[in-house]
Amino acid sequence: MKNRLIVIFLLVISSSLVFAGLNEDYQALQQQFMKKRRMIRSQVEMNKLSAERVLALKNLLAEYKGKKLADNEQMTLAEVFMSVDELASAWKILKTISEPVEPEKYNAMCARALFGLGKDVMALEYLNKLNHEGQFYGMVNLGRAMSLIKEGKNREAVPYMKNVVGVLTLKDVYRVYALHSLVNYYEDIGKHGEAMRLLGKAAKNSTFSGKARLELKNTEAAMALIGKTAVNFQNIVRRFNGNAPVVFHEKGKVIVLDFFAPQCVPCRTAMANLSKLYLEHRNNGLDVIGVTILYGYYADGKTSERNIPAMREAALVAGFVKAQKATYPMLLLGKQDSLLDYSVTGLPHVVLIDRKGVIRRVFTGMYSQKSFVKAVETLLNEK
Repeated sequence: MKNRLIVIFLLVISSSLVFAGLNEDYQALQQQFMKKRRMIRSQVEMNKLSAERVLALKNLLAEYKGKKLADNEQMTLAEVFMSVDELASAWKILKTISEPVEPEKYNAMCARALFGLGKDVMALEYLNKLNHEGQFYGMVNLGRAMSLIKEGKNREAVPYMKNVVGVLTLKDVYRVYALHSLVNYYEDIGKHGEAMRLLGKAAKNSTFSGKARLELKNTEAAMALIGKTAVNFQNIVRRFNGNAPVVFHEKGKVIVLDFFAPQCVPCRTAMANLSKLYLEHRNNGLDVIGVTILYGYYADGKTSERNIPAMREAALVAGFVKAQKATYPMLLLGKQDSLLDYSVTGLPHVVLIDRKGVIRRVFTGMYSQKSFVKAVETLLNEK
């Protein structure tokens, strides 16, 4: 996440100006990276490309080490240092620049470097110099919030996330991410009403695109399930890894419903964590149930088949479950009814049910593993 954030930040602030020497070489490398980035199809490929890019940047630094650089190349040098996470070196250069050609970019870089070095007071001075309606301001706030969340300081991240939401010039993907983070924070501290008010207002906000408003509306519908009685499953085509419970009322168990599909990469990644969680807590009253449906096609990142009959798809899913080495039961359903019952409009989608059969949390998209585990443990500790 940290490396991806640095890449996103630098791509946003990268100048369109091209000069001879370091500037020209750096811009060429950036363009080469973006061209390769468009061809990426998996997280493994992305990690490999990121590592290649860092190596190329370090080689670039070595090439220009000791060379006299023009004034307009100093910020580029600092930018390269930031790209390889050498923030102290970047700041050493930045603080010598008295009249930057691009003040907004300069102040954003200073704020980013100083936050990373733990010099928050100084960082805020540069942050507040930025145009609060501009992308530089939004991206620095986003970077700071993500760093705080990674450190487990969710409360401290809240004002930065709110700033991100308020920057209308940012792409929807960043503002929606910030909203989801705020919703997750409010749910973590038991302020469900605040989370619902935030989502309801955002889903009607015309500054978002229609696609983004639909996503927010779907999230609102999913979160509205909290506090309702869980709905039992029907139309089960096949069971895997033993008999999963399908009646959730008065069973005295905490239940995790993990809605997944073989073609969903984050879903596949989450299965190892869910297996570990299940083994750790099944004797404490935890049930984990994987849930998927017949889609009429199959894909798992290695193989793909379309327009297949139900029996063939069921056999492929059985092979997928075995290959994943999941420790918990899974279900294959024949219809989408249960997905509608649980407002599943995208994956991953995880629902937590307490011992009384009441839905207590819903996690959608790239949810926080730390918040998820804490929520499960909280329900397990309830009498």
